[in-house]
Amino acid sequence: MNSRTWTTPSVVLSALGAAMIVAACGPQNGEPVASAPPPAPVQAPPAVQAVPAPAPAPVLATPAPAPRAVASANLGQVSSIEPITAASKPTGVGAVAGGVLGGVLGHQVGSGTGRDVATVAGAVGGAVVGNKVEKNRSEKVVGYRVHVTLDNGQQRSFEQSGSTGLQVGDRVRVDGNAVHRV
Repeated sequence: MNSRTWTTPSVVLSALGAAMIVAACGPQNGEPVASAPPPAPVQAPPAVQAVPAPAPAPVLATPAPAPRAVASANLGQVSSIEPITAASKPTGVGAVAGGVLGGVLGHQVGSGTGRDVATVAGAVGGAVVGNKVEKNRSEKVVGYRVHVTLDNGQQRSFEQSGSTGLQVGDRVRVDGNAVHRV
């Protein structure tokens, strides 16, 4: 019977490999995901009781009707905001580090030819995972795409560099190719 004890370097390398895999799955650049606010609850109108109307009084002049609100093509509400990202070219450091780590971890498995196969498989798998982690970490937010629903029902999108300071649900005014909070 072959008993095997774990050495401190293999435990540390295993934990490091697991941390690399988990890091590749998380949100990028710590950016929150923008979503629409929940709809406001709809309340039932109050019950109306029938009251007999008094006799109409004679009317001498008819007042002018109240003006109607016009749907504006320049005012609206932010419906969503999405980040625009750009990826820089990977340097290869992630692939090399992942390959070394995977090879070391693969070498801990089996003996003889099986160990050699596990070492190669670990190195290749580690290189692929390391490259993916490096690509995910090299993406940068370069701007934001702001989607606006105008009061006249039209949908428009605007690309703005840097932080806009806008949030989903904000009332905005369209000024050419830019939006401003009102």
